[in-house]
Amino acid sequence: MATGLFIRLEARQTKGQAKETPSRATSGYELWQETIDGAMSDARWHGYDCDIQRAVNQFNKHLSRTAGYRALDWRLIKAMVWTESGGPNSRAWRDNPIQIGNPGDPGLSALFSGREGGELIIPPELRNRLTIGTVKMSPQMNISAGIACLLMRHASYSFTTVQDEQGNKTYDVLVKAGDTLEKIAKSNGTTVGTIRKCSTGALVLRPGQSLRYRKASIQKVIARWASANTNSIASLYNVGDPAYAKKLTYCLPVMQKASQLADKSSGYQAKAADIMSCFLVPNTEIKADGKKPRRQNDDRAF
Repeated sequence: MATGLFIRLEARQTKGQAKETPSRATSGYELWQETIDGAMSDARWHGYDCDIQRAVNQFNKHLSRTAGYRALDWRLIKAMVWTESGGPNSRAWRDNPIQIGNPGDPGLSALFSGREGGELIIPPELRNRLTIGTVKMSPQMNISAGIACLLMRHASYSFTTVQDEQGNKTYDVLVKAGDTLEKIAKSNGTTVGTIRKCSTGALVLRPGQSLRYRKASIQKVIARWASANTNSIASLYNVGDPAYAKKLTYCLPVMQKASQLADKSSGYQAKAADIMSCFLVPNTEIKADGKKPRRQNDDRAF
């Protein structure tokens, strides 16, 4: 967004004659603030609330098993959607509200590269549906991909030995001439470290020697997490906007005030019903084949 000064001309009637007079100069950031303030009187700004909450809940449930994970606050994602798209009057709001996958944006290709941890971040129920194609065609999938990329950037990874699901079952193998621990491990679906742990005499190999092992593999895992906040999001997700953290911070209280106004106008019970619907009605999204499924009521909990 440009940061130069803009002059707005206002038409004013003077003695029956229209006259254009300049108003006060307004910076690009202040014009952006005026756009965000429009959420106070336009309910469309909250149109993605259910989609965001549902998606964030999916990621939080999936990643809660990893060490040090702190549940992501869905309101941060809503602030990102507001900041990235510019609101419901923009084409971005309708097509790609969190703006992942735009030309020059490396986030989407990194997410699906298989090298940066995206495969560990995406919940199992989304893995077949979240594709480069659906992210560019469905606003709900665009939001989910943005969440996945954000969390991928906040995770740190390491490689470690992971036991097979039947980790307590042990096997025996006989050492043959020319064998090495690496060769035996590769042939039997285990690791050198696992063989050494199960077989105390595995330091020196002899033909005919019996080694014990368990099934295991070296896998990439999530080792730790950075806390997600406006500054970390600006650093790890944003591309090219130096005011990104400032914008996210501005959005959060506006969201709260707009929500309070909605509570007063619609009533507590109606608001509670809206919140419950976020968890009872599934996304309207585009399948991997590019077709939109028919939306139906669903009583499944997410």
